[in-house]
Amino acid sequence: MRHLISLALLAVAVAVPSAQGQENAGNRWPIADVAAPTAELAVELYVTIAPAVQVGESDGGVRQFIPITGGRFSGDGMRGEVMAGGADWQLRRPDGVVEVNALYSLRTDDGAVIVVDNRGIIVPPPTAAGGAAAPAAAYVRTSPRFHAPQGKYDWLNKTVFIGTITPGTGGGAVIIRAFRVR
Repeated sequence: MRHLISLALLAVAVAVPSAQGQENAGNRWPIADVAAPTAELAVELYVTIAPAVQVGESDGGVRQFIPITGGRFSGDGMRGEVMAGGADWQLRRPDGVVEVNALYSLRTDDGAVIVVDNRGIIVPPPTAAGGAAAPAAAYVRTSPRFHAPQGKYDWLNKTVFIGTITPGTGGGAVIIRAFRVR
């Protein structure tokens, strides 16, 4: 029996190409090409915020949080309010990158409550000679996850999103856009 198992394993090892031999994999695998994902705007949120609360130096870097005080949103078959009470918890790492972790809720005009868990990074623009910020914008990307009740908004639970965050004019708010990846 042991001999049969060894022969079976050898047969599998010979039939399966190694990872090192994959430089020409496209010609060997009988798998059709997969189109690159595309993204389309699914929902836009105008989120009002309070001033940041400094926690200070801690494990991993400097921590702060930004209270979420309200707002509104609209998107693919839904609209409503951003509920007060959430926050964006941030960690400024030693390399200057800010990790964001926002947790808050939405209430649709028809009464559904949707939880948003939005995590991502903010990479500041490189500094020019003399320490001034270069004219490039910061890199800000998130991966929002929505937790919606079953029914009309269940599609949010079954979709991958990529997000952006832009400061609102005049301060005190941010605009968050979540793009559905197809």
